Amino acid sequence: MKHLKLTFLTVLCMGIVMFLAGPVCAAVTGECSNCHTMHNSQNGNHMMINVDIDGTSGGSHGGGYPSLTRGSCVGCHTGPNTAGSTHPYVYDTGAVNYGFDTLAGGNFKWVVTDDAKGHNVKGIPGMSADTLLVAPGDGGLAAGCTSSCHSTLFAPVDGAALNTGCEGCHLEPKHHAPRQLAGTPALKANGYFRFLSGHDTGSGSGVEGIEDDDWQFTNDMGDHNEYLGNAVDTHAATNTRGFAANGNTMTGFCTGCHGTFHTQLDGNANWIRHPSDAVLPSTGEYANYTTYDPDVPVARPDLTTIPEGGIGVAAGTDMVMCLSCHRAHGSPYDDMLRWDYSGMVAGNGGSFSGTGCFTCHSEKD
Repeated sequence: MKHLKLTFLTVLCMGIVMFLAGPVCAAVTGECSNCHTMHNSQNGNHMMINVDIDGTSGGSHGGGYPSLTRGSCVGCHTGPNTAGSTHPYVYDTGAVNYGFDTLAGGNFKWVVTDDAKGHNVKGIPGMSADTLLVAPGDGGLAAGCTSSCHSTLFAPVDGAALNTGCEGCHLEPKHHAPRQLAGTPALKANGYFRFLSGHDTGSGSGVEGIEDDDWQFTNDMGDHNEYLGNAVDTHAATNTRGFAANGNTMTGFCTGCHGTFHTQLDGNANWIRHPSDAVLPSTGEYANYTTYDPDVPVARPDLTTIPEGGIGVAAGTDMVMCLSCHRAHGSPYDDMLRWDYSGMVAGNGGSFSGTGCFTCHSEKD
């Protein structure tokens, strides 16, 4: 009996030490039955979280989800975003007030009726395949690739060969990974930034960034996501972006499908499309962008030096990136832009002055 007591005390102490040494808690907390079900039935009722999405022919497949979850990605992340929401909603079947109840990535609401408004993702009822996409994405394959990993996010969700639908981008959702500490970069242990992994960030790698605690439901100059950037020589003779060049950046992730789209130059080494991961010049009109605007985010060369509450924009150091102009999911505007591009009129910005394109190009309005 004495031996058993000592063994129990030893195990208990080891458990306490391991608990204190490890992360405080996982990213998702609460009863397992909130998200999982053993048999998909309880008292004669199904256990689907969102029958309007997953119970329709346009939804995923109506039951039997991976990891015994009670719904598909879309089913669990469909709804209205409100103050204090405990998880993000990326699609809303009701009215959506852009910029007020949408999160950092925007919303798929507008893509259902117009595929120019964002990414066409399988699993959303009413969504159609992109009619304009030509494999392997815009601008050809990224450096180091020999074939396109997937030419569309609209392939059958249950297909075993490729990740598609939501998991075409959020490759390995790790809802039970250790919670990212506030104000620190999301790394591999956290499932990376928003579970974005693979693509041009490199095999087995992912996007590093600092996640806002409410996914930018509320946002201002000191309340927003922070994105990692890695400036490359966009005027280099090779004019390519390799895995090493982009590293764990958001631009590196985007160029996994969109290739060298934003590094294409003409014969005189002039950009023919807007560059990405290019450093904002410290002179001229660009030097006026000093107060951070969450609607025109920039990428940082180093996330470990950002103080809590964020910092302003440092011309000559910070970079324009893919998400400086686009929403990752969708927006009310063509090309999933963050603002109404038709209102960006050089020399006559009117009510658009100081916003959108004119945030960086401060002398053009």
